[in-house]
Amino acid sequence: MVKKIFLGLGTLLLLFIVFLYTIYKNLPDPKLLETWTPPQASEVYDTKGRYYGTIGTQKRFYVPLEKIPNHVINAFIAVEDRNFWHHFGVDPLAILRAALANYRAGKIVQGGSTITQQLARNLFLTPKRTFERKLKEALLAIKIERNFNKEKILELYLNQIYLGSGSYGVEAASQVYFGKHVWELSLEEAALLAGLPKAPAKYNPFYHPDRALERRNFVLKRMYEEGFITQEEYEEAINKPLIVKKENKYKYSDYLLDMVKEYVFKKYGELAYKGRLKIYTTIDIDYQRQAEKSLKEGLNRVAKIIGIPFLPETEEDMRRAYEKEKELKKLKRGKVYIAKILKYDGNLMKVEIHGRKLHGEIKNLNIKGHKYVFVRYLYGNKVEIIPDLEGSLVSIDVKTGEIKAIVGGRSYLYSQFNRATKALRQPGSAIKPIIFMGALLKGMTQISTIDASPKPYYDPSRGEDWIPKNYDEKEYGRVTLRYALARSINTAAVNLLDKIGFEIVLDVGKKVGLDNLKPYYSLALGTVEVTLLELTSAYQVFANLGTKCKPFFIKKIVSADGKILEENKPQCKEVLPKPETRVLVDMLRAAVLEGTGIRARSMKSIVAGKTGTTDDYHDAWFIGFSPHIVTGVWVGYDVKKSLGKHMAGSRVALPIWIDYMKVITEMYPEEDFELPPENIIVKINPKDLVIADETCEGVDMVFVKGTEPHITCSDINAILSLR
Repeated sequence: MVKKIFLGLGTLLLLFIVFLYTIYKNLPDPKLLETWTPPQASEVYDTKGRYYGTIGTQKRFYVPLEKIPNHVINAFIAVEDRNFWHHFGVDPLAILRAALANYRAGKIVQGGSTITQQLARNLFLTPKRTFERKLKEALLAIKIERNFNKEKILELYLNQIYLGSGSYGVEAASQVYFGKHVWELSLEEAALLAGLPKAPAKYNPFYHPDRALERRNFVLKRMYEEGFITQEEYEEAINKPLIVKKENKYKYSDYLLDMVKEYVFKKYGELAYKGRLKIYTTIDIDYQRQAEKSLKEGLNRVAKIIGIPFLPETEEDMRRAYEKEKELKKLKRGKVYIAKILKYDGNLMKVEIHGRKLHGEIKNLNIKGHKYVFVRYLYGNKVEIIPDLEGSLVSIDVKTGEIKAIVGGRSYLYSQFNRATKALRQPGSAIKPIIFMGALLKGMTQISTIDASPKPYYDPSRGEDWIPKNYDEKEYGRVTLRYALARSINTAAVNLLDKIGFEIVLDVGKKVGLDNLKPYYSLALGTVEVTLLELTSAYQVFANLGTKCKPFFIKKIVSADGKILEENKPQCKEVLPKPETRVLVDMLRAAVLEGTGIRARSMKSIVAGKTGTTDDYHDAWFIGFSPHIVTGVWVGYDVKKSLGKHMAGSRVALPIWIDYMKVITEMYPEEDFELPPENIIVKINPKDLVIADETCEGVDMVFVKGTEPHITCSDINAILSLR
């Protein structure tokens, strides 16, 4: 009997040994670590070489062990693996210690994994807790220790470990939490990092400073107990306050970082993932900060006018606000509330406001990632769904095409869709300069007149006769081109398009980068769809007096070994004649001095531009420029829905533009637009459209030499006196 028991045990032992050997032989080869290149983040800089943010699959910056201070190394060893320098990959005493602690607690409160085991698990295995995985982890750790010295293992571990807030490795974590390099860390800062591997989220100092402080002090205590620091150093360190830099998850506008990421990954593929590229952009951080501030404050102002109580930065903001509404006993007609989304089928949305089921109709609303929505209570169980109020801003250097600032929405945390580059919207009257440029190329001047009375036109896009109407609902007779553009008279623009023909207008559009214009009369009112970047780039051509500079945002990309992978310079080409374009600039200047953009008249700098408003106030635009910088602003809902009556570009988008440009234009010398030698400035009497003299008042206007009038007010008076 005893013999059979021993035989059975021997057989089981043999089978277990075979099992261990099989697992051991099939483990990954640790020698792969010799050529292991971890994914590293690439660093993004602004046009002045200032750090902007990072891109990459993992935020990691690999540093050799000799650059990591002893107090950082010792902090991790003290709390994660105090016998690191002495064990063979597995620490039997640590395993026993952990088993006893877990048994006493009745749950898992301590782990026995060594640093080498953690490295093996993180690089080769899954985090799933099973007996087989733990066995593989131990065997693989032994294998790693047989192939590498302790220093190499430690280097790999300290560069691989996840330390929260998207940071991998001690260098990335040092930058994220303290804004400094790992070799610049103090003792207490090193201890904070060393406390994170156990539970990066739980001990994250940004979100749980009390827990982080307690964990940091525990690490310092372990360092003292292990003899890594003196009692004096320990007591001094634990009395230091927890100081981390203010978290900024998305460095300035992550809409830009997304653009950089898309560009680099598409062009360089694997190299972009392996990193560590240095990417220099055309963005200026000062411009970018002001753009985000102006857009956010402007949208909040619009929200108040519309009746939206606030604009959320995150989905969590909506949840908190929804919870505060629990005390509501009665819904007031016309008031805006936050409702929980129950169901949406692309047309009908069912929502709930604390037990009360309601519904409203809306089409094409993207609710991905959102659980709450603004609604306006109507009556009964009906509500009006209010989609996200959004906006975007693009700012481009007139002379180079460099994008200086780009904001794709009010909050990247709330929505990552870049409305500046991807949202196709109708520009409304902001498209009109294309038509008026065509008229100037046809030989007309800014004091040429056009009949502005409403006429019917057959429009293929509508499939029926169509009579344009004016924003102010007024009717006009003959007006000058200057007056028509400055005051955005729709009927004049359509009649002008009919007079000069589609061919010249479509050609101008193509030259300034708007290739998708269609030969429809409604084109004059901006029924074509464009992005804000496309439209702002078109105005860059006007601001640069006919010279188009291709917009770009990547200046230079440098590889980890210092090799320049690409370097981009401005690509500029004259596409429109300077003299006629300078006349158009003067007409757009009139829009600011006396037209729909008159609010911008308050600016010190000389600027020009055009408002844009679509049918039923779906979209509000202002695109304007100084001699140095051109900026476009769009505001609207994420779906085509009216912002409300009289919510035009001049009221909605222009104040945002002014708020931004007032700051930015201060960075440039105060200059007027260049006057080419082929142009002349003539003082024109706006009543009789002749040269003003001492007998009448006049307004300075730009003409191509030879096209200006030659009759004066005195000549007119002399002719009249003869009658």
